[in-house]
Amino acid sequence: MHVHRVVLRVLEKREKLCYTFSMDKGIIIAGKDFPETLAFVKAASANGYSVMASVGGDEGAQIPAEPVKGFVWQKASPVSARSFVFEAQTALPKLTHALLIFDTLSYIKKIHVHDSQTLSSAIDELIASYMHITRELLGRFAKLGGGTLCFVFKPYPENAKFGARKETVSSSHAFVLAAASAFKTFAEQTALSNAFASGIDFLLCEEDPAAENDGETADFVFSALSAAETAK
Repeated sequence: MHVHRVVLRVLEKREKLCYTFSMDKGIIIAGKDFPETLAFVKAASANGYSVMASVGGDEGAQIPAEPVKGFVWQKASPVSARSFVFEAQTALPKLTHALLIFDTLSYIKKIHVHDSQTLSSAIDELIASYMHITRELLGRFAKLGGGTLCFVFKPYPENAKFGARKETVSSSHAFVLAAASAFKTFAEQTALSNAFASGIDFLLCEEDPAAENDGETADFVFSALSAAETAK
């Protein structure tokens, strides 16, 4: 098992991306739902991966165009996480990688905690969901004889300024920041606790605040995955 920790830096943009895929590499992209993960889907395809991306369960949710596959992941359900991973293994030529993304700013914009019901839903979406799917991925990779799990953390750009500016933070905002810290800790401890899992590798990536968009982050993540494969 190898654990690779990477701090993302701004790289040269790639303007032309096409959907090509290999029979040797297949990846799940989840955490953010398509089309918010479009940049990651394009980067994966450009690097030869067949792709299955999580799709929102809302009516009218956009699904990716073939050959990219989509799956409606009900994040509150451990059964849905299991189905997601199984479907990826079935639909893709091969399942070798998974990319789990936590985008703090995106969650701050959409998560609103104002009572016990919305709190419970937020816990399912921002904390429990990542634990459910990680467990299923590790179990599936073990059965398949190996795989690579990549955690991508996108921090809130202004996080360091809260104390200095003494801003008022809403309860929803505070919850998302706490969940972000939980994601980082969970990713690190998952890699450490599975340090001797045969054939399973981990990549822990934290976006640099200088990164201007998901395209730059996605390009670096897949460059890092390629470098990690070469270093084995």
